Amino acid sequence: MKKIVLLCAALLVGTLSAGAWTRVVDKAVLVVAYKNLNPQTQRILKSYIGEDITKPAGHLAWHRKNGRMLESEGWHRLHLDSKLQPAAKDENDAFVQIEKALEIVRNSKQYKREEVALAIQIVMNLVTDMHNIANVTLESYPMSAADFQFYTSKGTAGGRKAKTIQYSWRNQWTFRYGGFHSGYTHDMYAEDIDLMFGDKKAEFSKGSLRDWAHDIGTYTTAVYELLQKNDNHFLHATVQAHEPLHMSCVARAAYRLAVLLNENLK
Repeated sequence: MKKIVLLCAALLVGTLSAGAWTRVVDKAVLVVAYKNLNPQTQRILKSYIGEDITKPAGHLAWHRKNGRMLESEGWHRLHLDSKLQPAAKDENDAFVQIEKALEIVRNSKQYKREEVALAIQIVMNLVTDMHNIANVTLESYPMSAADFQFYTSKGTAGGRKAKTIQYSWRNQWTFRYGGFHSGYTHDMYAEDIDLMFGDKKAEFSKGSLRDWAHDIGTYTTAVYELLQKNDNHFLHATVQAHEPLHMSCVARAAYRLAVLLNENLK
């Protein structure tokens, strides 16, 4: 069975981890998650990471940049089988690493303080990353979308025809949509998430980590099917129309992260 491998784009921005969203979006996830923690969990979390709740954003990338091989690129990816269930056979997978880190968090008294702090930050990083569609690898899917094309409306003024340009699949989901709000702070982005999806918080938060992986696989599959139907082309309008899906992924990451921390950080 062939696997879809979503390759990283050549361009990486700043110290972003392979698979993270833009720094503003990553931080917004943490802000929204924190607002949905109970007071006790908030106090415990701050005791491990400090007052700046957004500090863990890009934490794994910082370690990579400084030569500390705490994680591989594969850590950020969610590998799903044909039934959209976690399929990783080793530790080079986001789902596996989240489960390992949660085990440390649940049994914090058995570990050193710095080990628990690192585990918490791994959970915060990778729950965010697993909701990035560019990080989802689907087993047995009959296409590869390392790169795709979309029609841009640029150049249509004055009778000029629209151009078809190559665009990285990773850049599409990791940078492009966040770039639509380039003037936003992470607090502004967090406010938008709550305004758009606050009424769906309970719906998004239902189930387990495994259920959420299946959910991510479902809407990733829908995107792939549309991409395949259009011969690996996304019309410019289609790209624009998928921004709400991107935002819903961000919201899912935030509300689900809050559930995991409330349940395990005690």
